[in-house]
Amino acid sequence: MPLRKTISEYGCIRNADDFPGNADSFSEVFLPGPTFRQLRELAGQDDADTILQLIWQKGRETLRVKNYVGLLEIPHGVQLEILPKIARHQPDVARRSLLRMLRRLANSPFRSISNAHTRSSQLPLWEIFITVFLDEVERLVSQGIQQTYLTVEGNEPFWKGKFLPGQHLRQNLSHAERIAIRYDKRTPDTPPNRILKTTLNLLRPRTGTLRNQARIRQLLQAFDEVSLSESLTADWQLVQTSSRQESRYATALRWAEALLQQEAYGVRAGTALSLALLFPMDRIFEQYVTHGFRHYWPSGSVSAQEGSMHLVDTHVGTPKFKLRPDLVIRQGLQTVILDTKWKQVDGADRKGNYGIDTGDLYQLYAYGKKYNARDLILLYPANTTFQEPLDVFGYDPDTRLHVVPFDVTQPLAQEVEKIHALTLSFQTK
Repeated sequence: MPLRKTISEYGCIRNADDFPGNADSFSEVFLPGPTFRQLRELAGQDDADTILQLIWQKGRETLRVKNYVGLLEIPHGVQLEILPKIARHQPDVARRSLLRMLRRLANSPFRSISNAHTRSSQLPLWEIFITVFLDEVERLVSQGIQQTYLTVEGNEPFWKGKFLPGQHLRQNLSHAERIAIRYDKRTPDTPPNRILKTTLNLLRPRTGTLRNQARIRQLLQAFDEVSLSESLTADWQLVQTSSRQESRYATALRWAEALLQQEAYGVRAGTALSLALLFPMDRIFEQYVTHGFRHYWPSGSVSAQEGSMHLVDTHVGTPKFKLRPDLVIRQGLQTVILDTKWKQVDGADRKGNYGIDTGDLYQLYAYGKKYNARDLILLYPANTTFQEPLDVFGYDPDTRLHVVPFDVTQPLAQEVEKIHALTLSFQTK
């Protein structure tokens, strides 16, 4: 098992040889020299530029994690668990919040993460993912795993199926005790089962909990008549093209795909990593908030990623540059535009710009003018300096911007209700 370390996004990874005796923290970890150098080589590759940034700090090379969260593993070295920067010095809270957000990620296996799993926040992400996958496979086994009929030809000491006279004469002149036949044999050796068994076999040496090790051994016994996949690519193609694929397998196979392919949203493990299961926090945050507004907004209508307006009304007779705000909320005659940004706001920076990107302000202003919305909301994740909305930004007499914290460590319905109460106050101003 690799050595496991936990760090927050935007945290720093340092070479332990340069800082002997230093202890890890949620914002800073120290790797053995060879492991650090392996990770540094990865940081120089184009496909890793969005994950890691090479900088100089304290006169030494340092790797800074960007806004991706999840798991990175260096071969025979260290597994890095990267968590969102939302709970200073509290990785358990950050891990629990991340699991809740992952549950709302569209078209992903993480929807099957339950409240019981999120409460297991002292386990590393990798073990939680394995646990959820095993839960899904155990459910399939309890229902009975998929079986199919396979046509078999052979010389058997019994009569079954169709007699093959030509083959019988050629092979059995001196074997009267046998008969050449063709028959259908029921077997669990199907592509979906081969994929699941191969995943179990991969995970067996890579789980660090005795309970999961025991569960994997029991499940492999249930798949005893299933062979390991000789070609995962071929088996995946068979699964995707099969018209008889059982829907009850869908979630388990999505988990297997994530754990086997070891990639997420364009980030591949490649040759420098054993594991790269990473997620962009801006996407997770956007989909989490969108889910909350769709399910808990009490009045009016909520439209996500609406593309009814363009920045340019006409160019050579057609509109150009479609606008897609995260959420458009309509309550009677009132329209409110809401956009999410996974960035750190410094609520104490009253003399500066609070760390807000000017481009975000231009973007919201364009939304307001095109959608005829008087009130605009920018949602940023809450932090220790940003617990209350900032003072209102007045673009002009007709357009106002509200910069509001959204606390992902709190119940989703509660946070949506706070925004709803804020929009009701707009109508009285």
